[in-house]
Amino acid sequence: MDDAGPLAKTSAASRLRSCKRDVLDRWTRRVLDDPRAPAPRRGERPVLVDAAPALLEHLIEALAASRLAGEDAALRGAYERVEDHARRCVTRGRCIEAALRELSHLRAALLEECVAQGIALGAGEAQVLHAVVDASMWTSALEIERATRAALEDSGARLRLATQAGGVGVWDYDTVIGKLRWDDRCREVCGLEPASDVDYELFLSAIHPDDRARVQEAVLRSQAPESGGEYSIEYRLVGIRDGIERWVCVQGRTFFDATGRSVRMIGTAIDISDRKRAEAARLDDLAFRDRFLAALSHYLRTPLTAVTLASSTLVRHGNLTPRQATSVEGIAASARRMARTIDDLLDLTRSCFGDSIPIARRPGNLHVLCKGAIDELRATRAGVPIRLDLRGSGAGLWDPERIAQMVTNLVQNAVDHAEPGSAVRVAIRPRGGDVLIEVHNEGPEIAPERLATLFEPWQQASPAEGRASAGRGLGLGLFIAHQIARAHGGVIEVASQAERGTTFTARLPRRGAGARG
Repeated sequence: MDDAGPLAKTSAASRLRSCKRDVLDRWTRRVLDDPRAPAPRRGERPVLVDAAPALLEHLIEALAASRLAGEDAALRGAYERVEDHARRCVTRGRCIEAALRELSHLRAALLEECVAQGIALGAGEAQVLHAVVDASMWTSALEIERATRAALEDSGARLRLATQAGGVGVWDYDTVIGKLRWDDRCREVCGLEPASDVDYELFLSAIHPDDRARVQEAVLRSQAPESGGEYSIEYRLVGIRDGIERWVCVQGRTFFDATGRSVRMIGTAIDISDRKRAEAARLDDLAFRDRFLAALSHYLRTPLTAVTLASSTLVRHGNLTPRQATSVEGIAASARRMARTIDDLLDLTRSCFGDSIPIARRPGNLHVLCKGAIDELRATRAGVPIRLDLRGSGAGLWDPERIAQMVTNLVQNAVDHAEPGSAVRVAIRPRGGDVLIEVHNEGPEIAPERLATLFEPWQQASPAEGRASAGRGLGLGLFIAHQIARAHGGVIEVASQAERGTTFTARLPRRGAGARG
C-alpha cells in the first residue's frame, strides 16, 4: 500500500538512516556466508566493502526524495548520485559476478532490516528501492565491461607492438572445427602473401618432410590432458611460394574443456634461421679444426717415431762423448714431450667427436702407478720438491698408462704454478669405495670466474696466475686429466684460496673385486 502520509514516509527514511550500521553488518554477513559465491571469493573481504556505506546513504536519500509528489528533480538527483557512485567504485580487474551479487545482498539486507525494525515501506518506496539498486547494478556492469574491454584492447595493442618489434608471429588453432588462423608474420615465415588463406593441411604441407612426423607427434602430444597442454618445438619450413627453407621456434599451449577434450591451441612462431645458420657454421668450423688436429697428429707421429728410435740407438751404441750424450738425451726428452703433446691432441679430438678417452682397466696398485709418474717428474723438475703421502691400499682396477698420464698432468700443473721455494704435496688415501688423489701447491689463487672453465680445452694460465710451463703450453693438461678421471667413472674437483693454496682432488672408484681400504 502507498497510502501512508508524508510523516510516515519521512520516518521510514529517518529510521533507516539511524540503523545504517545494522544494515551494513547484515549485508557483510550475507556476502561472506553466500553459498553461491565463487569458491575463491567465499569468506573473503567483500568487493564493495569500502563503497557500501556511501551507496546505502544514496539509497536512503532516494527513498526520502520519493516521499512527495512532484519531486522528480530530487529523485533524479538521487539516481544520478547512485550511478555516479557506481562508476567511481568500479575499478579495473573487479569481479563483475561478485560486485553484482553484493549489490543484490545490499538490497536484501535493507529489506530484512526494515522487517526487523518494523519499518513499513510503501509501494512507491519499494519500487524506488528496487529501481535504484537495479540502476546501480546496471551501471556497474556497464562500467566493468567498458574497463575490461579497454584493458583488453590496450593489452592487445601492446602485444601487437611487442610481436611486431620482435618478429614474432601469432597463431590460433581451433581443434574442434579444425580452423587455423595466422597473422601476417606467420604467413611471411611460411613463404605466403599476407592475404593468403591458410588451413591445417596447408600448414602440414609447408613443414620439411624430414620434420613433419615429429611436428605432428608434438601437436598430438600437447592435445593429451596429461601433457599439461605444453607445445614447444623447433623445425624447418619450406616456403610454399618462395621455396626458401627456414627454421622456426614454435611455442604454444592447448586448452581443454571440462571433459578434458582439447578445444583450442594458441601460440607464437619465431624465425630462428639466422641462429641455426650461425650454429651450423660454428659446428663446421669446430669439425674442420678437429679433423685438422687429428690429421696433423697422425702425420707428426711418423717422423717423431724415427727421431725417438734414432736418439735411443745413439745413446746405447753411439760411443758418444759426455757432451754428445747430453745433447742426444735432450733430443730424446724433447721427443717424449712432443709425443705427449700429440697424445693430448688425439685425446682432444676423440672428446670433441663425442668419444670418451679409451681405457683398458686391469688389476693394479694406484700407489705404484702414481709413484712411478712422480719419480719421472722429479727427474725433470728437480727445482720443485714433490712430496708423496701414501695411505691405505691402492688396489683396484685401473688403466696404468692413463692413470700415469692423469697424475703427471695434475702434478705438472701444480709444479708450474707453485710458489718459489715451496713444495708440491701429493696424497693418496681411501674414502669408502673410492681412492682420492690430492695434489696441492702453494701459489696464486685461481680467479673464481676461471674455475667454471678450468677443465675445458685450451685453458692456459695468465701471466698473473703462474709461470710458464717448461713442457706444455696448449692448455690441454687439466682437460685430459679430467677426461681420464671421467672414463674411470670418477671426477676431479678443485679448491683454491689465497691463504690455503690450490688443491686438485681426483676421486676414482676402485671397481676392483676384493679391494680393501
